[in-house]
Amino acid sequence: MENRTKPETKYFDLTYPIEEGMLTYPVPWHPIVSVTQLGRIGVEGRETRKIELGTHTGTHLDAALHFIENGYGVDQIPLETLIGPVTIFDLSHLLPSEKIEVKHLGNLPITERMIFRFNWGRFWGKKDYYKDFPFFSKEAANYLVEKGLKLIGMDTPSPDGLASDAEEDCPVHKIFLKHSIVIVEYLANLELINDLVGWDLIVLPLKI
Repeated sequence: MENRTKPETKYFDLTYPIEEGMLTYPVPWHPIVSVTQLGRIGVEGRETRKIELGTHTGTHLDAALHFIENGYGVDQIPLETLIGPVTIFDLSHLLPSEKIEVKHLGNLPITERMIFRFNWGRFWGKKDYYKDFPFFSKEAANYLVEKGLKLIGMDTPSPDGLASDAEEDCPVHKIFLKHSIVIVEYLANLELINDLVGWDLIVLPLKI
């Protein structure tokens, strides 16, 4: 992410590094990240690795195909959606498991790209990362759709609440993805940004 209002351009990397044994979604079907040596300088004359991981490991985006049958994949998202000015909002004052309603958004300028900061990165690497994070109500999601949102990012695992507490399976995901809104999850380092104004966002997923 780049700040264009400063005399010197500033960049913040909002991604978590991919490393063996890193925190992943706590379900049996999600693989553990594995990094295996392939080529070695002293033997094969080159350094290469084999990496095994799920496509939703660490900082990543959700394309429609994640939940919408025959939806678009990551390789079909226009760069114009993934790159450009972004509005950042600090909602770190919210309580654990608090639901974000339209009233929380009513006085905010809704732009095409938005990042919501909950300072949830303080739990990264711990099981608490997946517990009690704030989440969006369906009404708030529909409000953002109506306002023309194209990309939403957050430093939590999901815009939906905990699966164990939900009556529906990821309804907010489905609202956003049905309307071609890109979801960027597991953002890192947002707590390092003091001035929330004047940033450009660059999201470059692997083109798979």
